[in-house]
Amino acid sequence: MTRSSLALYGRLAGYVRAEARLLTVTMLVMLATTAMTLARPWPMQVVVDSVLGPRPAPSWITLAGGPLSRGTLLTVAVVLMIATTLLTQGLTLGQQYASQVLGQRMVLRLRCDLYAKLQRLSLTFHDRASVGDLIHRLTADATALQNIVTYGFVPLAIQCLTAAAIAGTVFALDSRLGLVALSIVPILIMWTLWFSEPIRRRTHGLATAESRLYTAASETLSAIRAVKSFTMEELETRRFAERARSSQDAYVRVMTLGSLGGLVTDAVAGLTTAAVVFLGARAVLSGTMTIGELLVFVAYVAALYGPVTQLTGAAIVIQRSAASVERIVQILDEEDEHVGQGHVRPSRVDGRVVYHGVAASYGAGRAVLHDVDLAIEPGERVAFVGRSGAGKTTLVSLLLRFYRPVEGRVALDGQDIDELDLTWLRQQIALVLQEPIIFSGTLAENIAYGRPGATPDEIVAASRAAGLHEFVASLPDGYATEVGERGVRLSGGQRQRLSIARAFLKDARILILDEPTSNLDATTELQVFAALDELARGRTTLVISHRLATARRADRIVVLADGRIVEQGSHATLLAARGAYAQLYRDQGADRQTVPEALVEPQGIS
Repeated sequence: MTRSSLALYGRLAGYVRAEARLLTVTMLVMLATTAMTLARPWPMQVVVDSVLGPRPAPSWITLAGGPLSRGTLLTVAVVLMIATTLLTQGLTLGQQYASQVLGQRMVLRLRCDLYAKLQRLSLTFHDRASVGDLIHRLTADATALQNIVTYGFVPLAIQCLTAAAIAGTVFALDSRLGLVALSIVPILIMWTLWFSEPIRRRTHGLATAESRLYTAASETLSAIRAVKSFTMEELETRRFAERARSSQDAYVRVMTLGSLGGLVTDAVAGLTTAAVVFLGARAVLSGTMTIGELLVFVAYVAALYGPVTQLTGAAIVIQRSAASVERIVQILDEEDEHVGQGHVRPSRVDGRVVYHGVAASYGAGRAVLHDVDLAIEPGERVAFVGRSGAGKTTLVSLLLRFYRPVEGRVALDGQDIDELDLTWLRQQIALVLQEPIIFSGTLAENIAYGRPGATPDEIVAASRAAGLHEFVASLPDGYATEVGERGVRLSGGQRQRLSIARAFLKDARILILDEPTSNLDATTELQVFAALDELARGRTTLVISHRLATARRADRIVVLADGRIVEQGSHATLLAARGAYAQLYRDQGADRQTVPEALVEPQGIS
């Protein structure tokens, strides 16, 4: 095992230390099981040599008493055989139970820490990560910790102690035969060390193949409506089958290689055992060893090769788990989103947002914002418009610190947002998205998502303000109604009103509306706009919009093109300037004709 491998496993040592007491119990039970295994051959020697043969019973079975009759000696020997068997089985059961509890506790702790770590990572990380791959790391890869401890290092330590104890016993019984029996140990150790590296490489390929399989399933099932609408079921099934076949092939290669290692180990152990039996039988024939002693010796040799071959198995388990451990450590080594953040938590928020010379990019050569200077006053509603890719969403995402600018800074009420506590900053901002994020659970739980401690009255008040209460009241279970995964039981307008109710309940000083009505019909859009007007009242509001019918309701419109602010002003001023905004307005002429008149101008937004 390489130093780098040990360092890799050392990263997870804290999870083992956290269960030190249970680990100690597990190892003690394992040692007791080993001790009982060592004791099991001796009653058989008594039966062969002292009950069936002429030799006197050993002193350990007479318990310092007088000689025993053959019948009594047979009874005692059989009782000891039964007792050691039952105790061995009971201890084995206890060992397996303790091992499983130990492993599952560590896996539980690791999964929770890994999940919490994923929550702390930035959107930059999640933008490039695959959901299916992350789920695989949380589920399948996390179990590697249990395998390493309960089937790897712990058995490795126990088997080393057991092998040492048996080796000493074998030499005490017959040093010549003991030397023959132990001659294969260095060979098996060298074989294990050489063999474990190919196992590790092939296991890494298996983990990658399984991760791709998870990713394929996650992508297809999460987009099942698109799959069905394009009648791509057969194509997706073939794609899944190809990845499943790759996973299957990788698994077969790993298991075949592991079986080969075990077969070679067993074959070498079997040949050496045959040599020991041959030499031992000759010793019995020459009168230097009894049949019972040979049986005990052969039993110990078999018990010795058990731990030695299990050392190989433990090494294979450890190497097979190395790929999963590496994938887990990769996540744990990612820098938290909160690293380097400020700790300032102002007692008052006015809502003045200023961008000073801001530039942003998504990796090398993918600049999306250039030298943006913009000031938004408290209570002002500002709409950001422009063609796709102009940088609208990126500009607003910087305020939430989803991403960091590569140049310049963003300030809230004169304070650089990098100096603000990140949790506090996001608590001051309510977000209403084009596609509302709805979680499995009840309507009440979804409305209160940003404020889990909200009272029922507060939830109802927010629902009323969003125009959702009348619909909820008509449901048999009211606010206890289950909405289904991603809110599939709600219409688009209902999901959007729920999102608005959530924003009302959060009661943040700054509001971000990201295409809040683009997926709604004109009538529903009018109803949602009324709720948004109320929500935006008195709040600093940033609106991202492709539709100018939405943008023209703002106090000020900021036009972006190629990552730069090219125009800003009121709807009328920008039309008169006959620039980029006027061109967008002409391009959306059809949309302008279909928008209800009530939507054309702001309705009392301050």
